[in-house]
Amino acid sequence: MEKPVKEIKENYAKYEELLVNTKNTSTKVIVLDEIKGNHKNTRVKKVDVEHTSIPETLELIVESKIENKKDFKFKLRAPEYTGIPFFRFDSDGVAHYNRMPDVELPKQKVDTPHFHKYDDGGRNIAYKTESLKKETEKEALLNDISLCMAHYCDESQTFYNTDKYVEIVQTPPTEMDFDSNNDNPTEGVEYD
Repeated sequence: MEKPVKEIKENYAKYEELLVNTKNTSTKVIVLDEIKGNHKNTRVKKVDVEHTSIPETLELIVESKIENKKDFKFKLRAPEYTGIPFFRFDSDGVAHYNRMPDVELPKQKVDTPHFHKYDDGGRNIAYKTESLKKETEKEALLNDISLCMAHYCDESQTFYNTDKYVEIVQTPPTEMDFDSNNDNPTEGVEYD
């Protein structure tokens, strides 16, 4: 079982302020042009975020699997407050169990995609928005990372210039973007 986060539990008012108030990214378009150091199959980009009422350095981290464009994560961090993301979104992966007393095990399970935030006890709680509960809306979000980022922006109050949605480019313009499992770049080419 995951341990509660001490910093959040002891200063939950600050956590709520971090989460609820508007945050602004340093860029409108985030291009995933770096490879994650410990996962060579994952593109990543970290951008600075400015909070409207807390003068701490925040960061937004976006990750996306190279071979599966529907497997991505968005994370907000406040390194001076806690070393872990204080709010995140997982599009794919294992289910999360909200370990809550007096709640039956099947009701604790939250499949991906889902958001993560913390309760006043410092416990990591996964949840789905209404859009993630509806199959057609969920599929639309997972098929368009920028549309899903807009959903994340609304849920986390993180924008560019206070009211503009952040856009994500999963493959840098200097590289080819194709699905190696389905695309054949030599299809239709005849060799002599």
